[in-house]
Order: sequence, then structure tokens, then C-alpha cells
Amino acid sequence: MTLPALALTFFLALAPLLLAQGQMFHGPVTPWVHQEAGKCKLPSNWDPKLRFDPWRSNYALNEVVQLSCAGGFAPSVLQIQCISRETQILWNETATCKEKCQKPQWDSRFIFDQEQGIFNPNEVVKIQCPEGYWPPHMEIKCVTLKPREGSMIPRSGWIVRNGTSAWHPMERNLTCVDVLQVDHETLEVSSTSIKLNWTCRLPRMCPLIWARCRLEHHSSLNCKAEEVKVEEKLQGKEGTFTCSPLQPFTVYSVTISLLPSTILYTRLIMTKEIVPDKPEKLWVDSSTGSLRWKALPSCKGKIIGYQLNITTMRAEDGSFLEFSQVLVNQSVSEYVPPHHTAGSKYLVTVQGLTAAGAGAASQLEFQTYVMVSGQPVGPWPGSAVTVVVVVLLLIPLSAGIIWFMLFRKKKALPSKAEEDQYT
Repeated sequence: MTLPALALTFFLALAPLLLAQGQMFHGPVTPWVHQEAGKCKLPSNWDPKLRFDPWRSNYALNEVVQLSCAGGFAPSVLQIQCISRETQILWNETATCKEKCQKPQWDSRFIFDQEQGIFNPNEVVKIQCPEGYWPPHMEIKCVTLKPREGSMIPRSGWIVRNGTSAWHPMERNLTCVDVLQVDHETLEVSSTSIKLNWTCRLPRMCPLIWARCRLEHHSSLNCKAEEVKVEEKLQGKEGTFTCSPLQPFTVYSVTISLLPSTILYTRLIMTKEIVPDKPEKLWVDSSTGSLRWKALPSCKGKIIGYQLNITTMRAEDGSFLEFSQVLVNQSVSEYVPPHHTAGSKYLVTVQGLTAAGAGAASQLEFQTYVMVSGQPVGPWPGSAVTVVVVVLLLIPLSAGIIWFMLFRKKKALPSKAEEDQYT
């Protein structure tokens, strides 16, 4: 046998042995991976930061291995599996370690749906600004970016998209922008109107801004409030929104929105108080001697009390005797004067009080004539009226009698003179 023939025979005999002992394959999915007796060998040419669990030099067919990375890195896949593909035994994936993404240090007003400091590669995070700020809800994704100029090391970073739009790189740090600014220092609230000054900070959004004012509720449950709904489109970049006519001491909501449904500003505002109406049904209770009136509802302002002005005068000529002013709280609807003077006349006014001041006054005038110990003061009794009538009748009768007597005496004087003349 010649030497070439011997070499060919030796190679043919050795080939099965080499296959049995294992050899290196280069599959379409993995790099060169050593196969030995139907097992997958621990990869030695993958990313050195990779950690395998469990860690062994060989892994059985179909065995699954969990992956992790050292430091601030994360594996490109969380696990790999030893599989059989045609005549090859190999790993189903090729793993690398990717740098994790730090939580973005952007505007502190951003709200993240996941509150953590580090995010894994390909992890998607939802962020949003507080209500009334732009932009609306967004998604950001942790990815591996191209190396910086002059560097060969890949770096992690974020890409962003709005809603269903395509992902795109971030050109700069994101910030929350106040679309509409309301000047709270110049807010004007009266008893009948609300006025607020506004400024639109994003010109392309200004034509889509609407303001609305509507009744929420009256501050007092016993009072009725008329429905009010004022709505208008804000014009230009700044201006004043006015809501009127309104009722005093009533709560209204002012809302400014960006179409279709983003609320930029909302606030409940209560209109100012005014003085109340005058109390009704002011009268004197003859059984107790007390002054009574009907309590006022808090429709124009919260009733905080009542003011009574009491003027005492002489009944005969109306000359001034005394003045007193009394304040009682809002739960009181009667007042007993400390004393009455017989034969005096009283002028009483009662006013409701709110934070805005005293309202219109109810007025009552009454007179006392007699004072019986232990009994309330009242108007003239029936016997006193009878005496007055008798006196009034006797006055003209007495005058007639006196006139008649004087007339007779006057006629008698001339007769006596004549008698003296003839004697």
C-alpha cells in the first residue's frame, strides 16, 4: 500500500473518533461553541461580565441556564438553553451584558409609573407631567446607544415616543411646561363676579384653550342659587376671563381646558358676602315682654349675629331719655330688655350682621304706661281707657256749667245798680 493510501485510510478511521470526542461548530445563531458528547460547554468567548446560574463546565441537552451581569449591567437575555439543531448541540441564544439605564434626572415634576433608580435594557417606562402641564403621557425606553465620538464603548440611554408614535432619540432633557399660567395675585372676586388674568405659554396650543365657569353649590343649604354657565374660547396669548353675573356667598368652579380633555387649571371660588336683608316679623311678646324676630338665612353672607338699637323717650313729649346698643349671636332671635320705665316710649331697630357689615333694619315703636311688679309691661289696661273716656266727657260738661254761672252773674249786676239809684 502506498503512503497516500495509508494516510487516507488513517483519516477515515480517525474521523468518527474526532466526532465522538467533540469539535467546534459555528451555527447561524451562536458563535463557536464546543460540543462534547451531546452537551453544551460553558461559553468561554462571550462577554466576561456574564454570570451563569448554575455554573458548570458542561450542560445537558435542554438544560436552561439563568444569566446575570456584574456591576451596573444587565444581560441581553435572561436565560439560555442547550438545544439540538440538526446534527449540532448548541445554545439557543448568544448573550451579552448591556449597561443599565439610570433614572433620568430631568424635571422633578415628572411622574414615573415605576419608582426605581436603575432600569434594565429594553425596559419601557411611562412618564407624565402633573395635570395642566405639557407634554402629556409619554413612554421612554432604555436602549444601547452609539458610542460617543472618540470612544469605542457602547453606552446606555433613553429613547422616547408620544402615544403610538415611533421611537426617536431624545435631543435634550425633557421638562414639564406650564401651558397656561394664571396670575393668582391679580385674581378679583366680588359678590357678583370672578375675574382672572391668564397667559398662554405655548403659542401653538393657544387656539385650543377654553375657559368655563359654572355653579357648584350655595354656601348655605337653605338658599337657592340660580344655574350659571359661562364658557368661552380664550383669544390670543393673554387676557382676562370674566364670570358674571353671580350670586353672593356662592361657590363656583372655574376650569380652563386644552382640547380635547386636558385640564390646565381648575379651582373652586366663593363669591364675597354682602350685608343681609332686614329681619322679618319684629314684634313685642306681651306675655314675656321680649322682642322677637324671624331668624335670617345665610343667603347673602354667613349671619354672625344681630344688632339691636334701643332708644327710650318720654311718652308725653317724645324727649330723649336713653340709648343702648346690644349685640346677640346668630342663634338668638329674641331679646328681653333689662327694664322698662312706666310711661316711656321705645324705638327699636334690629339688623342682621355678616362679615360685610350690618344690613337693613327692621323698626318697631311701642309704649309702656304702667308697671306692675312681677308682671310684664303692656299697653294701657281697660280700666285706664275707661277713666280717660270719662275725663274727656267731663271736660266740655264742666266748661258749660261754668259758662252758665258766669253769664247769670253778669246779668244780675245791672239790676242791683238800678235799685241803688232809686233809693
